[in-house]
Amino acid sequence: MRLGHDLFAIINSLVVDEDVLAALSQASALTNICDIRTTLGQILASEREIRLSLEQQRRVLFDAHKRIHAVTKGLEKPTS
Repeated sequence: MRLGHDLFAIINSLVVDEDVLAALSQASALTNICDIRTTLGQILASEREIRLSLEQQRRVLFDAHKRIHAVTKGLEKPTS
């Protein structure tokens, strides 16, 4: 029965004091907050890159529109 006694002692040693448990929970919560903050920072950085890319594409399309409009306006037959 020595093995059963040793197992019981190990299980009893795993019982955590409430203050220790609260500290572990707080540390876990803080770790999760840090992880969320890091993830949010990555999302915002990615969003900024996407926004800048879209703004550049908008400028290119607008410039192409202006050039095409000018050319097609010059090709129009004047009405008499």
